[in-house]
Amino acid sequence: MRIPELLAPVGSMDHLKIAINAGASSVYLSGKNYGARKFATNFTLDEINDAVDIAHMHNVKVYVTVNTLIKEDELEDVINYVSKLYSIGVDAILVQDLGLVELINKHVPKLKIHASTQMTCENKLKLDYLEKKGIKRVVLPREMKKEEIKALNTNMEFEIFAHGALCYSYSGQCLMSSFKGGRSGNRGTCAQPCRQKYQIEGIKKEDYYLSPCDLSLFNQLKEISELNIACIKIEGRMRNKEYLAIVIHAYREALNKLKSEKETKNENINLVFNRGLCEGLFNDSPKRSLKSGHVGLKIGRVIESKKNQIAIRLTDSVKTIPEKGDGLLIVKNDEDYGFEVSQNPLITSLNHFKNGKNKPMKDLTRKNKVLIIKKVWQNKKSAFDLTKSDVYLTKRNKLNKKVKEIETKGSSFIKSKLILTFSIKNKFPVLKGRLTLANRKEFECEVIGNTPFEKPLKKSVSKETIKKQLQKIDNYPYQITQINVNYDGTLFIPISKINELRRNLFKKLEKEVTNSFKHPNKKIRLKHFNNTNNKPECNLSFYTNNLKHLEHIKNVKRVYLEIPNNDDSLIQSKETPNINYMINFIKKAYEISYDKDYELIWKWSDITHDELIKSLNKVRGILNKMNYNLDIMSNSFNGKYGFYSMNITNNETISSLKNYEILTLSPELSKKDYIDIIKHCRYPHKIEILVQGSVELMKTRYPLLYDTEVKKNYENYLIDKKNNRYPIHKSISSQELTIFDASELSLINEITYLKSINYSNFAIDGRYKNDDYYKMIDIYNNAINGKIDEKKLIEYSPKNTIANY
Repeated sequence: MRIPELLAPVGSMDHLKIAINAGASSVYLSGKNYGARKFATNFTLDEINDAVDIAHMHNVKVYVTVNTLIKEDELEDVINYVSKLYSIGVDAILVQDLGLVELINKHVPKLKIHASTQMTCENKLKLDYLEKKGIKRVVLPREMKKEEIKALNTNMEFEIFAHGALCYSYSGQCLMSSFKGGRSGNRGTCAQPCRQKYQIEGIKKEDYYLSPCDLSLFNQLKEISELNIACIKIEGRMRNKEYLAIVIHAYREALNKLKSEKETKNENINLVFNRGLCEGLFNDSPKRSLKSGHVGLKIGRVIESKKNQIAIRLTDSVKTIPEKGDGLLIVKNDEDYGFEVSQNPLITSLNHFKNGKNKPMKDLTRKNKVLIIKKVWQNKKSAFDLTKSDVYLTKRNKLNKKVKEIETKGSSFIKSKLILTFSIKNKFPVLKGRLTLANRKEFECEVIGNTPFEKPLKKSVSKETIKKQLQKIDNYPYQITQINVNYDGTLFIPISKINELRRNLFKKLEKEVTNSFKHPNKKIRLKHFNNTNNKPECNLSFYTNNLKHLEHIKNVKRVYLEIPNNDDSLIQSKETPNINYMINFIKKAYEISYDKDYELIWKWSDITHDELIKSLNKVRGILNKMNYNLDIMSNSFNGKYGFYSMNITNNETISSLKNYEILTLSPELSKKDYIDIIKHCRYPHKIEILVQGSVELMKTRYPLLYDTEVKKNYENYLIDKKNNRYPIHKSISSQELTIFDASELSLINEITYLKSINYSNFAIDGRYKNDDYYKMIDIYNNAINGKIDEKKLIEYSPKNTIANY
């Protein structure tokens, strides 16, 4: 059994101390820029330096998030920032951008890199690529199931999220905030549109369809420890200190008990902020949140509601009983009613309640308890009948005491071992220390006092007194394992001088420890390549999953063909895709395209877990034997054609993906970004831009509808409060859904300009479009030749946007 590292979120210096005291093995934090939580307090470089020193003294590692996508004009700044982090002594950085990985390997090669969950590393192909790039740890997607994690094989460490918020989309694959509100999750400014209510066309009920319950794998720690997982991560750099203290302390306590193979229960984690807790996809048991805010601990159900009191039948397994000053939330269907308990509630048995006696129950471990809460004027009114409502405990006053205790009396998870040796040399006191950190680094220091020992006028200082003074550790995270006192007890020195000697040694050891993690800082200058390629030949590419399109397509260089799922239900399936269906679809496509003038490329799903890859490779093998040979579009980091889901935003990323012939830039980019990239691009012929089509806003493995609520009377559209209709489609694996933008991206009026700055490859996305959408090709070929016809374009795409451009 391997007890995993416990990684805590830290949004400020105060939170750092709480995380250490609560028992974190490591912490992750961010500077003011390049972190995926732009709106957290975050740290200046000086504060990061202090945080690293404090953490290392407490045997806690510090990982800094540099996990946003990096734009071309930021490359030099970000690599110098990373170089500074290395000089400060951070233990690793978390990275999303593949180009930044390349820069670090070149300029700061000894710095450990952890692949952020934003990289979406869901399969062995991606892991193999990252391992070759020297990545030391991968934060796996929160969508990975335990069986999938168990099957992965790599020399890199695995880190998984164990507690905190769940994004509806795969991290790094969400453009919803960016396209709806101009705030990019890939740039650390997510506006969380997933926490809003939506409708599904055909279903009247508005609900939090895109908001999963928060994750908690607290009850799965034994299973986790039996997997090849090095680290469990707690999410929550934006949450308050109560959340941090209670959650980290609970997980530390549980992990410690695992060593002796004991399991533990803890209801406190339900009482700090959560949207309801579930085990997500780890155990394939996701749930939708009841509301966007805090829900708390479910404690029971209202069995009677009168004018002056509420009676709640408590769940037998619940140990935490509400008291005066605690907060309750009563939920029924779409309505809720929250209030603070104003008087001490009465606890009676169900039998007594039914008989109208309401005799107080003394043994609170008994089953069938009823909690009776008296209403006072502050909480007499509710807008609905509370009977048969679920009851949640949302606030627990007693937790404040626990948090304060952790904040002030906690201590680091592992203390450094210290051996002290006291002696006298030429009448002056000498104190030596040998300190051993948790990572087995050893430090030896010696200090000499400036006041000599003298013959006593009245009383000498005993050996025991010196030992007693040396045992004081002040606020240092040391465990003194041995004190040697080489002194006969016949001389005198003021006690204050012994204390001063001890303090001087501790300070010297502290400096030795913190300096041991530092490195020289170097200023890095990047050489910019200037692209002088003029007037390249322009090419069009067309995405489709419609065989009828293939019959009519002409005057394009490439056709990217995706196999559509032949099940239009929004319910994800656990079945593997139909091999025969895929083979027949590709065969038909190949036969239609055989004598056409375009190159046919099979576009694989953007999310390809290893089981799907096995199926796709099986199809590919059968097709090859039949002489149906197609190139593949894959975002495996090691393919030939790359979709925009690879999040390419700079030339370093383009250069790093050497195997690719075509790479599509991220549609999140602005006009300025496009200019910056092409200006310094060594391989302009490799770059493609999406100029027309519905952009994929979310890719998810979480259900939109659950089996229990499905009657086939809906359409595959998500509708927001502004009545925008977002098409939803199921992937070929049947395990993922993709939500597309309500408008089409259309850069038809920018084609002339993009050509003038040397872009030459343009793509139209015709997937899930009408049979005549292929006519968009002629519209764009004319635009490339200077003839722009917006009226014609609107016939096939009436609702358009230039999005972030």
